[in-house]
Parts: sequence; C-alpha cells; structure tokens
Amino acid sequence: MTPPIDLRSDLNAEDDNGENWALLDNASDPSQVHVGSVLVAGTPRYWSVVRVTAVDADGQVHFQQLNEDDPAARQLLATVA
Repeated sequence: MTPPIDLRSDLNAEDDNGENWALLDNASDPSQVHVGSVLVAGTPRYWSVVRVTAVDADGQVHFQQLNEDDPAARQLLATVA
C-alpha cells in the first residue's frame, strides 16, 4: 500500500551535503513542512519516510530518509496503514 505523498520529490536528488531535496511548491500542504517534520516524500512508485532538516527562504526543502526501524517512521506508517 502506498501512503499519501506529502512531498513530491526525486529521491535521487541530493544537495551538496548529501541530503535529499525538493521544492516546497511540491508539498501537498506546505504548512506541514518545517524543520523536524516527518513526512512521506517521493512518488507513488518510489517513496520514503523522511525528516525535514532545513527549509530555505527560496523554498528548497532538505531532508533525510529514515530507516524503516526508526520510531518516527514506524509511527507515521502506522497512521496511514
């Protein structure tokens, strides 16, 4: 089952620090995207639970993919299953 995608992104796109990134305009609800938020990012075919690490003034969102055993990832997936 594919959970709702909160932040459409290419999970292969990385910034200079090796973190993934996307544009805030690609968020289903931009008000939910802030440092520390845990979201589902990617596409319906390739997705991951992520934690937002930065949101730049120009609308670039930086995030890290969480492992499936991360408590925050498990908690989010439990709410959408």
